[in-house]
Amino acid sequence: MALSLPSAFYDALALLHAGEYFECHEVLEELWRQEPTSLRLFYQGILQVAVGCYHLTVRHNRRGGVSKLREGLEKLRQFPAVMGMLDVDDLRQQVQALLEKVQEMNDDELANLQEKSLLSVRYLA
Repeated sequence: MALSLPSAFYDALALLHAGEYFECHEVLEELWRQEPTSLRLFYQGILQVAVGCYHLTVRHNRRGGVSKLREGLEKLRQFPAVMGMLDVDDLRQQVQALLEKVQEMNDDELANLQEKSLLSVRYLA
């Protein structure tokens, strides 16, 4: 039986995909606060990835962005490759690649990052 996740989770993923990081964070934070199971850590991992992207694109804060991306990635590594049709393995690979890219950017390149989608969400049937 496939894992059933609330519709708000998929709403948050759509926001992440669209580059709406603050809004994604808001939706996931509500889920995270209400979740009593280990899914809480899963939600928090994606939430931290969204916050990391927000730091990079809105605040142009490399240190904060890298820190949150790493924290989120570490949490996501504790979960299976697929959760509720989300290709978690693909998301982990994208976050890792983004971390490497950001660490190679100079300050001007970082300052020119726009609030756009840095990650894409992939689903598996």
